[in-house]
Amino acid sequence: MSSVKNGDWVGTLTKRINREKAAGVTHLLLVQREKKDILYAAAIPIDSVIPIWSRQRDISERLIKKGALGRRKKNHAMNGSRPTLWLCDAHAPAVGQALWHYRGVRNLAKLPVIDSAAATPVTDDSIDHLPGVDYGELGGDGKTPVKRVVSGVKRDPKIRKIVLKLSGGKCERCADHRDYPAFLDVHHILGAGTSDRVYNCVALCPNCHREAHASPDRDAINSTLLAVAEQHKEKKPAKPSASHVSGTV
Repeated sequence: MSSVKNGDWVGTLTKRINREKAAGVTHLLLVQREKKDILYAAAIPIDSVIPIWSRQRDISERLIKKGALGRRKKNHAMNGSRPTLWLCDAHAPAVGQALWHYRGVRNLAKLPVIDSAAATPVTDDSIDHLPGVDYGELGGDGKTPVKRVVSGVKRDPKIRKIVLKLSGGKCERCADHRDYPAFLDVHHILGAGTSDRVYNCVALCPNCHREAHASPDRDAINSTLLAVAEQHKEKKPAKPSASHVSGTV
């Protein structure tokens, strides 16, 4: 903790906590070891630090006034020149209990030990292991709009209309269809920068469109779609249905 200035213990602690919260810190971790063994590992929600410190300060002050701490005259929480949180004091167990009994505080040292060799490997589940995480606090509301500059290739709107008509209102990969506008996308198989022709385009449902761009088998998928698009040269547009409205590319 930072050194106290002008005797303002709470103000000093508040300033430090606000700085940590601004950096995205959600919990304070306090660890007490004895050689290689970890006796305590307190995961404390960052918003609980000041209330816990205040409780320990008040309890310690009462014990000192009662003479219950013998020769001890220094407050546990106001320890030297820095605010201090106590995990344990055998002579003043109530001070430590003020921390451990506070809502949301967890002793990570008491969690079961997981055999890393037998455990199922995961990519990243660290956030799920944090005690007391409120997922409702993630993200945010009322975000400020930001401007983006997007570049792209100019497309002929006539090509899109023709491809959608040639599809007959169905995905040209899976034959799925919907009776509402904007269901089908027009996919440029070799990229719009390479060719904006009917024989480089097919009408796809959103799922197949994503497959054509992101699937591990996208090369094989697009190779098959090229054969479908080649047939557009000889096909005549079918009568459009309600779903023949352009979508995203």
